Amino acid sequence: SPEIVVREARIEDIWEVAETHCSCFFPNYTFPLDLMLRVDRLVAMLSGFTVQHGTRRTCLVAVVGSRMDETFFLGSEDFKVGGLDGKFSLHRGYVAGILTVDTVADFLPRKGPLRQRRTGIAYISNVAVREKFRRKGIAKRLIAKAEAQARGWGCRSIALHCDFNNLGATKLYKGQGFKCVKVPEGANWPQPKNSPDVKFKFMMKLLKAPTAS
Repeated sequence: SPEIVVREARIEDIWEVAETHCSCFFPNYTFPLDLMLRVDRLVAMLSGFTVQHGTRRTCLVAVVGSRMDETFFLGSEDFKVGGLDGKFSLHRGYVAGILTVDTVADFLPRKGPLRQRRTGIAYISNVAVREKFRRKGIAKRLIAKAEAQARGWGCRSIALHCDFNNLGATKLYKGQGFKCVKVPEGANWPQPKNSPDVKFKFMMKLLKAPTAS
């Protein structure tokens, strides 16, 4: 199988990230709706990664066919556009999978008002792998990278929502150590925006502190 590198998204990846998102979550859209959706995702990536003070968000990509030691970079990691790395590469790989991880806590259950955000918990969303690259362990590698990122942010646990009827995704997350958590009665639960017919499981995993070498 081709070499796979999992890293933070860069500006050069934006269109392919939008393509991956749309082809995985909205495969039946046709022109012109598919083009409009991709442009919408493109704008969302450029503007939506600007988060409030004290929170973090980043998009991870699994890139196929990109060797880090053969890539010449322009720019600096210190330069950021929203949550995207400001480095440009003269050697492009192909984005095969994506994942977003943040500490914004928009979709974490809480007993108090919604404005009282949960802290210490990272949240995974928009996990998608292009069809021809599935069953190659890409989703597992994206999740592992997200967990490492969350530990680096000082988070104690990581959470996500999973479509109740998506048995494959549920099996994947359970295999990675996530457990279904019952949301307490009376908790405010801002569920992800989707079709009203879609029901979600809330899943969480405790993160182990990195072992000292």
